[in-house]
Amino acid sequence: MKTKLTFLLFISFISLMKAQINEGEITLSKNVTLEWITEKFNPEKHKIETCETGFGGKFICKIDNEIWLGSDTGMENPRNQLKKLILTINSKSVELDIKNMFNPSFDGGLSMNQFLLKKEGVFYRLYGFFSDGAGTYTVHWRILGKSSIREVISNDETYFSWQNKRIKNN
Repeated sequence: MKTKLTFLLFISFISLMKAQINEGEITLSKNVTLEWITEKFNPEKHKIETCETGFGGKFICKIDNEIWLGSDTGMENPRNQLKKLILTINSKSVELDIKNMFNPSFDGGLSMNQFLLKKEGVFYRLYGFFSDGAGTYTVHWRILGKSSIREVISNDETYFSWQNKRIKNN
């Protein structure tokens, strides 16, 4: 009986480890939260394309027909991916576009330091900074009521100015 119970607990533990779903909630300010879910990347659920480096090598250049960000050029698959991001402002929730957002952090978790929310007239703009320690990218969303649009997803340094200003102000 004890052996059976140990075996069942072991199988349950392995199942949880394989799924590796992380989730949490970040309080950005009073009445503003960000709920997130990440999960371990499963290459079998995605179309992965490689490109030539021009120097005789290859690198992963597209995932699901989209240029992917979140790592340096190489053949290593992403470790994790963002599955859900919900911004709630004064009890109004909006699900944000997280398509093609891989390696949002080294361990798959998110923290308050990765985000900045600014009110700009009648809408809000949420800035996000994502990095696995190698590849880095930023995402900008515009939010109005219960609607949002992802305006930027880029690793171009010109889009990181919000992060530089945030660091100077802290």
